[in-house]
Amino acid sequence: MNNKFTPLVCDDDVILFEKDTFKISRLKELLSTDMSLKLNQIIYNQQTQKPQGLVIGSFAKASIVQEHIELSEIQFHSIKNCQILRICGKGWQKGKLKIQVSQSIINQKLNQVYLEFCPDEPDDPESPLDDIRKLI
Repeated sequence: MNNKFTPLVCDDDVILFEKDTFKISRLKELLSTDMSLKLNQIIYNQQTQKPQGLVIGSFAKASIVQEHIELSEIQFHSIKNCQILRICGKGWQKGKLKIQVSQSIINQKLNQVYLEFCPDEPDDPESPLDDIRKLI
């Protein structure tokens, strides 16, 4: 199996999960909106129930012995089986989708979604001579 993930930069490519299909642009939009809504709900619940501070703010600074490290974002990662249909491709291609959502701690409304794809089968089949070429 191939383990090389490549960024999905064409917003018009299509991702198919088991029963759901999304254009890349729409999937990014839905993930971003969902994460923002969930974070806002957590912040609202914490503000109404725990006035001493927000849990999300607890992650803004890491303390290691006497060192303090300022952190500006939280990242969530997931890898999911899927198929992709590329605009310039040759039909559906099975593989894995790596999803990374970066949520800003400072600005709760700012988050970014990065998508990468790794095909189950490499695009170009390896030649038996590839091993010999690598040795040279």
